[in-house]
Amino acid sequence: MVAKDPDYGNRILRVTDGLTHPTLPGISFNTPASAEKNITSYDETLFILRAEGSQACLFQFDKVNFRATLRSCNLSIGGAGAEFGYTAANNDAVYNWVGGRMYRFVIDRTNWTASADPKFNGTGYFDADSPQCLAGQIAANRWRVHDHAMSSDDQTAIAAIGVGQDKDQYYVVWNAAKGCQWLDVKNWQVSRGWNTGMSSPVKISWKSGPASYANTGGAHNAQIDRSGAYGVLTVNGAKIGHKLFWTIGTNIVDDSCINCASHWACDYGICFWNQQKGSGYSMSSAPIGATAMTLNMNNVPAMGMLAAGEHSSHANASPGAKNPYLVSWDTNLNAVHQIWQNELTGVNWDGSQRTIRFNKVWNSGKSGFWSTSRCPISRQGNYALCGSDYQFLNMDLGFGNGLNQDTCDHTRNAGRRGTNSCRTDVLLFELK
Repeated sequence: MVAKDPDYGNRILRVTDGLTHPTLPGISFNTPASAEKNITSYDETLFILRAEGSQACLFQFDKVNFRATLRSCNLSIGGAGAEFGYTAANNDAVYNWVGGRMYRFVIDRTNWTASADPKFNGTGYFDADSPQCLAGQIAANRWRVHDHAMSSDDQTAIAAIGVGQDKDQYYVVWNAAKGCQWLDVKNWQVSRGWNTGMSSPVKISWKSGPASYANTGGAHNAQIDRSGAYGVLTVNGAKIGHKLFWTIGTNIVDDSCINCASHWACDYGICFWNQQKGSGYSMSSAPIGATAMTLNMNNVPAMGMLAAGEHSSHANASPGAKNPYLVSWDTNLNAVHQIWQNELTGVNWDGSQRTIRFNKVWNSGKSGFWSTSRCPISRQGNYALCGSDYQFLNMDLGFGNGLNQDTCDHTRNAGRRGTNSCRTDVLLFELK
């Protein structure tokens, strides 16, 4: 199904419905939990969605005819955390972690299968549990990788590793030329350089902020700025209510941005945040290490208005360019009554404070985590993919079994097949 905005001509494609999965009618689909994930190929003809049960499903997108086709939900590429490489050389390559190892999987378009690249990293994988990295701790403690991200040149990756989200002890960095470095958020120390394993770690040197934090809960997620120079860390614990910036390759951690508390996206040494000054619609930018922020939105029309939340995406970042970043604004209990609420919005950070209102994302926000929008932008910036429970606003039909024969239970978490919870689907928004 394709809809077209009557004023601006932007098209919207319904990518999934209750019959998309050939053997699991009614299954929900969604975009990743983080809008910063790179789920489209460099040429924008392939994308990966998350299906219920953490399946990674591959779709082919026909840009000319504006339609998408499911190619496989059975690719052997690990779970739904898979990401495409950012570069043209990795157009058909997907990176993902299986256990404590990161692989480069290559998609074969002739039969829609994927196989691990035996030449990647010299061994076919990067092993975070090797003697040069965490030295067997992953296997010994039955740890897992819970979040990961890649730089825009595909040369540096970061991952949060441990017993579970908000409890993970380590951030591990892989660099194609240098190998492994890690940071321990329980003891606030890093490995002594690259590929030194667990021998003689060094204490963190705090560029600003306290000498240390006590009562650290653990890593919440792992992000990296597009250059690969900085790890953007979310660590839960006493008095840590904001992001920390780790200069990768060193023991330096910057704690200067005490207002960096919301969802974010990072360019090359610049990060974007909702500063919440006078309005919930106050997206701002700041260089990593700076204390002052620059407002990117003319939010005078929204003064005093609160936003339920937002998720930012800037996967089409390129060095030296100031491409708009994308923000998907959540709704407040299905009551859309203010500017930007429940919208997909482009935000300029070139000093113009210009916002581009693309369309509504039609998420109710009523049915838990997956009923709020997370909208990764495509690699070239021509479209965005958003999870949506938009049928919630359309006569309440088509949720539990996907056949428009039933209503959903709004008190249940969205996206749970067979429970009569509200199903979620994915919409593709044209950006122009």
